[in-house]
Amino acid sequence: MENAREAAESYGLTFSLLADPTLETIAAYGVRHEDGGISGDVARPATLVVDRDGRVVYRELTDDWRVRPRPREILDVLPALPPS
Repeated sequence: MENAREAAESYGLTFSLLADPTLETIAAYGVRHEDGGISGDVARPATLVVDRDGRVVYRELTDDWRVRPRPREILDVLPALPPS
């Protein structure tokens, strides 16, 4: 989506941002919060680490968007990933 592209450019991001207007991705990853937003379904706050084969190797869900895993929790998962 154009808004995601503009945001990435304005912040100088070097990675892609996901826009999911059809909610297919949040449903596939099991983070869909039905009627959680002002205008309907939204993604639940989540942190996912996905390997090169598309498998979720780490998943942290919360009901509070302010609660996030500590960086060490995520870094501890990375050595288990197969080398590139």
